[in-house]
Amino acid sequence: MNAIKHYILQCRQFFIYAGIFSFVINLMTLMPAFYMLELYDRVLSSHSNETLVMLTILVVFMLLVQYYVEYLRQSLFLRTSATMQRLMQKTVLACMLNMQSQSRANRRGLDDVHTVQSFFSGSGVQAVFEVPWIPVYFFVLYLFHPWLCLMAVVGTLILVALTYLEEKVSAESQKQGQDALRQSQDMLDSALNNLEAINAMSMREAVTSRWSKVHDKALSHNIQSATKSASIAAWSRLVRNLLSTLALAVAAWLAINDRTVTPGVMIAATIIMGKVMVPIDRVISGWRFFIKARHAYSRLNKMLADYNPDTINVTLQHVEGHLRVEKLFFAVSREREILRNLNFELIAGEALGVIGNSAAGKSTLTRLLVGLYKPTAGAVRMDGADIFQWSQTGLLGPHIGYLPQAVELFSGTVAENIARMAEVGAHVDKVIEAARLVGAHDFILRLPQGYDTEIGEGGRLLSSGQRQLVGLARALFGTPKLVVLDEPNANLDGPSELAFMRMIREVKARKITLVIVSHKPSVLRDVDKLLVLEQGRQVNFGRRDDIMHNTVPSDNTGQVALVKGAQPA
Repeated sequence: MNAIKHYILQCRQFFIYAGIFSFVINLMTLMPAFYMLELYDRVLSSHSNETLVMLTILVVFMLLVQYYVEYLRQSLFLRTSATMQRLMQKTVLACMLNMQSQSRANRRGLDDVHTVQSFFSGSGVQAVFEVPWIPVYFFVLYLFHPWLCLMAVVGTLILVALTYLEEKVSAESQKQGQDALRQSQDMLDSALNNLEAINAMSMREAVTSRWSKVHDKALSHNIQSATKSASIAAWSRLVRNLLSTLALAVAAWLAINDRTVTPGVMIAATIIMGKVMVPIDRVISGWRFFIKARHAYSRLNKMLADYNPDTINVTLQHVEGHLRVEKLFFAVSREREILRNLNFELIAGEALGVIGNSAAGKSTLTRLLVGLYKPTAGAVRMDGADIFQWSQTGLLGPHIGYLPQAVELFSGTVAENIARMAEVGAHVDKVIEAARLVGAHDFILRLPQGYDTEIGEGGRLLSSGQRQLVGLARALFGTPKLVVLDEPNANLDGPSELAFMRMIREVKARKITLVIVSHKPSVLRDVDKLLVLEQGRQVNFGRRDDIMHNTVPSDNTGQVALVKGAQPA
C-alpha cells in the first residue's frame, strides 16, 4: 500500500460520515423541484391556501436541514483535511530531514502536503461525493419523460468530454509550470542564503537574470495551462446555458403536445436539470486544483516510498564507544568512488586525527561515521552495531556528537542551540558544562542576555568563531560516546584554540571516542592515532608519532602534507 493512501484510509470514518451527509443534502436538493411541481399542478388548480402554506413550511424546513447538513459536511471536510495534514506532515518532515532523501524535489514536501490538504478541504472533494448522485437525477427526469432524461445524459456526456479534454491539453503544461516554479523557488532560497557573496562580488544582476529566466518559464507554462483551461471552461458554460434553455424549451413543447407532461413537470425538470450540472461544474472549475493535488500526491508517494524508519530496531543497553570501520566503500555513482576499502579501529576513549589533501574524502568519512550516509559496501560499527542502521531508529543521537565543516545553528537562544533544541529547563547544568568544556562559557556570559540571548536565523548575530564554539558545545552536550569534528578549529583564535586543546584531553579522560579532521599539526598533538587519506584511499593508519614521521608541515600554511611514497598500513 502506498504511503499517502495509508493516511487517507486512516480518515475513512470521516468519509463515511461525509457520504451520509451527502445523501441527506442531495435528497433535500430535490425538494424545491417537487415543490414547484406541486405548486403548479395541485395548488394553482385547487386554489388551496392550506396546501400552499403546508408545502411552503415543509420546503422551508427541508432547506434549513439541507444548509445545516452542508455546514456540518464542510466542517467535516475541514477537520478531515487538518487530520490528514497532521498525520502526513510529521512523517514527511522526518523524511525531508533524512540525509538519504535529500533530493531537490523533496525539499518542498510540506508544500505538497498543503496542496493535498487544500484539495480535501475545498470544493473538489465535494464534487467527488456529489457526482455519484447524477444517475439518481437522471432517473427522476426519466420518470418525468424519457426525452428529458436523454437531454440530461447527452449534456452530461458533452461536459465530461470537455473535462477530459482539459486534462489532456493542460495537465502537462501545468506540471511543467509547477516544476519550473519549484526550481525558481529553490534558486531564490539559494540566493538568499548567499547574500554576502552576491553583494560582495556584484553578482546581483547575474543571479536575478538567471532566476528570471526560470521564473518566466514557469509563468509561461502556467499562462498556457490557464488559457487552455479558460477556453474549455467557456465552452462548458455555453453548453450548460444551452442545455438549460433547450431543457425548458423541450419541457414546454412536451407540456403543449403531451398531456402527461404538466407545467409543473416542465418547471421541476428544468430545476433538476440545473442540479445535474452542479457537480460537473464543480469538477470543471476545480480541475486545475485536482491536477495539482494529483501531482503532489504522486511526489509524496515517491518521496516516502523508501522511507520506513520503523523497520530497524537497534538498541544497546550500555554504550562504550568502541568504533570499528570494516572494508568501507562509498560511491555516489559507478564513475565517482569517494572512499575505497577503509579499515581501522578505535577503542573507547581514543582520539583519532584524520588528515589528507583536499577531496581526499575526509568530510564524507565523518558523515559515514555518524550514520548520515549509508556505505556502498562495508560497515561502520560502534560496539558491534551497524551505526547507519542504528541512526535510522532515532536512538543514536544522544550517543553522538557531530560538528560539520559548515556550522549551522538554529533560530533561538544560545542555550537552546547547545541543548540541541530541547527544552533548556531540564538541561541547564549540561548546557553550562558543555560550554565550559569548549571554552565558550565566558563569551556567552558577555552576551546581552547570556545563555538566553537570541542569536537570529542561522546564528547570524554571532561571529564565525562564536558560532563554531556554540557548535562544539552542542556536539559535546549530554553524554555522547562518539564525537566527530570536521575542521573544528577553522574559525578559532589563539585562546580558543588552546581551550580546544584542553577539551581534547578532557574528552579522552572521560572515555569518549574522538575523531578530528584537521590540517593543523598543533590541533592533532594530543590524538592517539592518525588516519591518512589520499584520493579516498587509506594511505596510512597507526599511532600518531609513527605516522607523523611520514608527514611534513607545509612551509607556508603549516598544514599537514603527505610525503610521497608513504605505504598503506
